[in-house]
Amino acid sequence: MKFLVKAIRFFFEDHPIYPSVSIYFQGCDAFPKCTGCHNQDTWDFDESFAVEYDEISSLVIQKTDLLLLEYETIAICFLGGEPLSSRNRECVRLLSWEMKQKYADRIVNVLYSWREPKDLQDLEKYVEYIDEFVLGKFEIKLKTRGFPASSNQLYIKRRQPDDFLKADRRDCYALETFR
Repeated sequence: MKFLVKAIRFFFEDHPIYPSVSIYFQGCDAFPKCTGCHNQDTWDFDESFAVEYDEISSLVIQKTDLLLLEYETIAICFLGGEPLSSRNRECVRLLSWEMKQKYADRIVNVLYSWREPKDLQDLEKYVEYIDEFVLGKFEIKLKTRGFPASSNQLYIKRRQPDDFLKADRRDCYALETFR
């Protein structure tokens, strides 16, 4: 099975606390696109970025093993493009499950999406192993100098399997902020 992946890399800014192995998916299904998006080159569903799941998994595991030699906990970040596009959501499901099975609490699975919490109700099986969410479209006029990147975006740490499904916009900001 192939998925559209632009890059898998080490990064120290995709999580507010932990270094990360970040998987940047190719293709974004948001309409309209986020004004001021810093990853416009990931918008197209370009099949030249199609990669077999086993290759993606192998690269993520290699990079995770290296980071875990130096850090007690790291983040595995799913970004884009859009990780929950119909073209890539199965990769998010498989990889987030595999990483939890292999590394348990040494990793934190983090999903970035333009979607809102209510949009995830129909996608619940794809985000079952996601620990933290950054949800909502990036808005350049609301850009922050911190995390998340624009003040309208929601940062949610999951404590219960359906935390993000129960939360409305007022609750999301209060669920928990980063340390």
